[in-house]
Amino acid sequence: MDNLRDELLAVFDAEYRDHLRAIRAIVAAGCPGAQGLAEIFRRVHSLKGAARAVELPVVEGVAHALENRLSSLLSARALPDAADLAAITDTLDEIDLLMTATPPDAPAAPDEAATQVENPAYVQVPVARLDALAAAVHDLMAVADRHERLWAQVMDLLGDARAVMHAPERMRADPVAEFARMTRRLMGVGRERELMAGQIDRALLRLGEEVHAVTLVPAESVFGSLAAMARRIAREHGGPEAGVEVHMTGMDVQTERRVMQALRDPVIHLVRNAIVHGHETRAERLAAGKSEDLNITIAVTMTGVRLQVAVSDDGRGPDLRAIAARAAGQGLVHAEAPLDARQLLARVFEPGFSTRGKADSLAGRGVGLSVVAEAARALHGSVRMEQRQPAGTTVILTVPVSQRQRTVLLVENAGQSLGLPGRVIRHLLRVRRDEIRMLGGMPFAVVPHPPVGAGAASEQREEERVPLVPLRAFVGDENAPLPVRDGAVSVVVMEVDGVRCGFAVERMLDVRTLLVSDATAVGLDSELVPGIAWPREDQPVFVLSPDRLFARWRERGNGGGAHFSDVDSAAPVVPVRHAPLVMVVDDSITTRTLQKTILQSHGYDVCLAVDGEEALAMLQQSSRHVDVVVTDVEMPRMDGLALLAAMQGDAHLAHIPVVLMTSRNDGEDIRRGMEGGARAYLTKQRFDQGELIDTIRGLL
Repeated sequence: MDNLRDELLAVFDAEYRDHLRAIRAIVAAGCPGAQGLAEIFRRVHSLKGAARAVELPVVEGVAHALENRLSSLLSARALPDAADLAAITDTLDEIDLLMTATPPDAPAAPDEAATQVENPAYVQVPVARLDALAAAVHDLMAVADRHERLWAQVMDLLGDARAVMHAPERMRADPVAEFARMTRRLMGVGRERELMAGQIDRALLRLGEEVHAVTLVPAESVFGSLAAMARRIAREHGGPEAGVEVHMTGMDVQTERRVMQALRDPVIHLVRNAIVHGHETRAERLAAGKSEDLNITIAVTMTGVRLQVAVSDDGRGPDLRAIAARAAGQGLVHAEAPLDARQLLARVFEPGFSTRGKADSLAGRGVGLSVVAEAARALHGSVRMEQRQPAGTTVILTVPVSQRQRTVLLVENAGQSLGLPGRVIRHLLRVRRDEIRMLGGMPFAVVPHPPVGAGAASEQREEERVPLVPLRAFVGDENAPLPVRDGAVSVVVMEVDGVRCGFAVERMLDVRTLLVSDATAVGLDSELVPGIAWPREDQPVFVLSPDRLFARWRERGNGGGAHFSDVDSAAPVVPVRHAPLVMVVDDSITTRTLQKTILQSHGYDVCLAVDGEEALAMLQQSSRHVDVVVTDVEMPRMDGLALLAAMQGDAHLAHIPVVLMTSRNDGEDIRRGMEGGARAYLTKQRFDQGELIDTIRGLL
């Protein structure tokens, strides 16, 4: 029964907020007519019944008293006067305070009523949003079904291969035809896999977007109850006659629930600060030409990809002299240093700063504004205070709209770290200067395809060429050359809407999963750079929008001619030499991708295997010599130590150096690996890409 009541209370929490939100909107629109009054009555009646259902007699009684008053107005066909509207507002405030107060059986914490938020167990989601989410899940299930069919084809092909092994006479009849038939089937599986990879990316992207949309909440759901709280704080500070009018704008703005709720406490601090520091007696306000009651405005706006919450008041405004004296007393500024208003107002967010001479339960301890600044920093945002004209104060919180994890390829660009979303990357290439094709004055790179057997020459895929453009031409210098390092260009081939382009980068750094915030990057194009991540506090990563990057590329006519950063265009053509081939064996796709990126960025060719069994088969069947094997230890089917033993037992493979890279750093594990024939043992806990590259160079 307790669980059932908890669920009902959670549902009631959302329902009562919806009723209060609608009633406040009617009252805010002006004196309601008969239709508006009837709607208020209907909602109060529903609220009373819902409170009775969840056994909240106090809330039920408050709603019942208002219902009786509204019923009398409806019976007399009278419109509500100022007293009636005040009674409606006071009742809504009282219900808000009752619902946000600490439960009777729970220990009370200081001002806990001011920090309660709506029950997180239930959220209201529009039916259309649920339909879209269901459609996204359906798309992903379709991909899974397609994957099962593809796997069945692979197993059929494997069965045929085994049948040939056990019945070699099938190959003697017409081996070329048999091999060509199996090759065609294998290439068909490969084409299906490529198509499915794009479908998976699109399905996951759509699902992620729909799930993200479900997490959005309107500002009103978090800040709507603050008006009642402000009136209560005003009475506590200025006595029963103290009044405050709270105005709210932008309450329909939506952003992530986590971000919006993280701003609730800072906004409460700002409202309390406005009441305490902006308080004036009624006589003082009237003498200054103001209304009798203090006016506070909470305004929520969306500016580009940033959320802005401004708390303004028309009180006495900041006392710059008192702020300067306090700042000098705390050693924050030099006593005789000339400071403007902006510099002084920035000091109020320092810990322990307060201009009140005496602390009480509401203010004076120098905590409130430092809490606001800390909350802004935690969300990678900012806060500032401004003087209002002709009187009053405004404090503006600005934070990124959302933060979410994305897998990005980190590249270097003119000393900056840029992030390229992994979902659109199709190939990572190292193209030698002499291998770049010039067609119509434009540079192109050839995308390599997996080799096929000689018996299937007719099935050879047509050569794929992608245009080459320097990434720096779109982020920095329009006339940037193609960057050449060690005689080759590092190229990231990306695909958007079926179109591929190779963006030449100065260096590939890493593959990381980062928490990316929507933010306007200072000094960069906010459309091209909508996201920013902070893998380290002092090193931001600017995440590019692939859609905008491709749009800019098209706008420039797919680039211009080609010139190179450090290579003479008349340099003699040298014979093509293959880079050393490194095999990476690991059951983690993230680890494989990371190591592949690092190795390719340093000029190595890379082949991948998911476990020891696949690696051993590739080593025994590959037409190209593998120079170094870098393998994990713990893997399904065949682990790294078993792979090492199998290679040591094969005369054709025993000479290939093996590097063990694993999270197992026990001395016994290291001894077993080295005695088993490994040439190096690296641990993932202290992984250093420089150490990996140095180790491989030493082995070669």
